[in-house]
Amino acid sequence: MKPAEYCLHCNPALLKRSDLLKGAGAAAIAAVTAAALPTEAFADAHDQERQIGNQVYQQLRGQNQIEDSSPWYSALRAVGDKIAAANQPRWYNQNWLIVKGKDVNAFSVPGGNIYVNEALMVQAENEDELASVLGHETGHLVLGHVMDRIHKAQTAQLIGSVLSIFIHNQTTFNLVNYLGSYAFLNYSRAQEYQADHEGVILAGQAGYNPWGMIWFFQKLEKLYGNAGFEQYVQDHPATSDRITRIEQFFKSDPKQFGKYSSKLAVTSGLTKSTTDTSLIYKPS
Repeated sequence: MKPAEYCLHCNPALLKRSDLLKGAGAAAIAAVTAAALPTEAFADAHDQERQIGNQVYQQLRGQNQIEDSSPWYSALRAVGDKIAAANQPRWYNQNWLIVKGKDVNAFSVPGGNIYVNEALMVQAENEDELASVLGHETGHLVLGHVMDRIHKAQTAQLIGSVLSIFIHNQTTFNLVNYLGSYAFLNYSRAQEYQADHEGVILAGQAGYNPWGMIWFFQKLEKLYGNAGFEQYVQDHPATSDRITRIEQFFKSDPKQFGKYSSKLAVTSGLTKSTTDTSLIYKPS
């Protein structure tokens, strides 16, 4: 496995694909916005992503699922802002939001918002593990996977609500009407592998140990089997397979990854804050 096969930062030619997905605009996503967003002209190629991201935010806000105050915000922003700094250039603000729920879950939304359940913050034993999760979710944005999912779902006429793509657990959120098969709403396995690889690259560029992704997967495999940390994806690649592929990815590029230790050293968990506890939200 060569890094250039998976990494946008390693292979600028991949920008053509992500730009196509982002810029599909009126041709590819217009039908989605007709069903789920007001029909109107867009000022630029990114307005659709902004509006979809805002709709998801407003629906979560309306259902009281967003945590406006949490002792985990300080740790989330400390790590997330470094990931965002590594994710350059980008047209959107990256916002890090904590949502309610007992599942270890994270998901990214068009327009730059990344949502993390408090349960994931509890399970992360160090910043390297959290960085790998945030890097993975950022990878989905960088590679255009989120808009690709929306386009495929629209093509299959499965969208009743944009939010239904991201949250499938009614017992937790009570937000989704089941519309039949979600096969077209899930990331493909190839996309999951790509986001894993993009995630460890971003984690390393942000100053964290990319082995954090492997450590976190190993923990989740013991706790939940093959569920991974994106609970809404119903057809996950096996966690053991993802671990193997990431290890092979590291071996394929010793210049980039050889300096990192595979030994898990810090297991004390993330630091809670009693002062920096408020959500900071800057829409794109």
